[in-house]
Amino acid sequence: MTSPALDLVELGPDDALFPAWCEVLAASQRADRPEEPPRPASDQVALGRQLVAPGGSRDGTHRAAVVDGGVAGALRLLLPMKDNPTVAVVDVAVHPEHRRRGIGGTLLAEGIRLAAAAGRTELITEIDEPGADAPGREFALRHGWTCDLLETRRDLVLPPDEQALSDVEAEARRASAGYELVTWRDRTPDALLDDRAVLEQRMTTDAPQGDLPVSEERWDGERIREYEASHVARGRTVVSAGAMKDGRLVAYTDLQVPLAQPERAHQAGTLVLREHRGHRLGALMKAAVLRDLAAMLPQVRRISTYNSDSNRPMVAVNEALGFQPAGQLSSWSLRLRPSEWDRATVSAR
Repeated sequence: MTSPALDLVELGPDDALFPAWCEVLAASQRADRPEEPPRPASDQVALGRQLVAPGGSRDGTHRAAVVDGGVAGALRLLLPMKDNPTVAVVDVAVHPEHRRRGIGGTLLAEGIRLAAAAGRTELITEIDEPGADAPGREFALRHGWTCDLLETRRDLVLPPDEQALSDVEAEARRASAGYELVTWRDRTPDALLDDRAVLEQRMTTDAPQGDLPVSEERWDGERIREYEASHVARGRTVVSAGAMKDGRLVAYTDLQVPLAQPERAHQAGTLVLREHRGHRLGALMKAAVLRDLAAMLPQVRRISTYNSDSNRPMVAVNEALGFQPAGQLSSWSLRLRPSEWDRATVSAR
């Protein structure tokens, strides 16, 4: 098929073309998982505003591939600003009606150029794979990316089996004697803020990262508040639980619920400090969040979580609660060659 004539347009979240940019992502998500609603445009707009706001932990930019006056493809580039100075996160989507016409490759080349111009030499991306032969996987392989981490998606249909949940709770309470369970919603209590920052930082070293070219992130209380505010701005509520020992928060779990589409929730981070593992704290917290979710947001009908199969303790907890496999999430990287770096440096001068 003849490649279309296209223009690459830089966009901000409040520009006139941005709703069409958001629709490209939504259409792509509907094509890959037709049984699930895509993220609403308001979510993308709020994230876009966060990225262009000064002083945040991430910077970013957007490009639209415009064909015959319409947006056919979308590019988002995320740049960590407090750590990982060589890394850029690249998101590329092409509207299903415009796939296999070279648009994705053009957007990817633009992402590589922008990343290199920003001094980034390592690119990473994620691909949702509902089943075999996911188009994103084929695209990544064709363009020389390497799969560095593979996680299985597991879904829990709500309400959970009451007997299974009660059994998990009972075992966890026995094993966690001496620990205190705490819960909160949207905002970490001030007294726990510094400990929560330690946990987020440890998440980047203790959780499986495969071969991804990422290093330890830097977290403090200010960044936690930025993280929490971003979820509120994106229309999400976050139901959390933690475990405490001797007055210190030593474990946490977050469950994110998009309030505009509350039927499906997303299990976010769960971490138990290495020195406190073996006490069933992960099970204790996840069971508590399920109880709170049923009381606060009974509209939620499904929870999705992602785990590396090497993380057997967490997988075992999820399986005991009734989570079932529902595809996979793959994380990929691309290391820029010196020639790409040099070309971008010259063009940026």
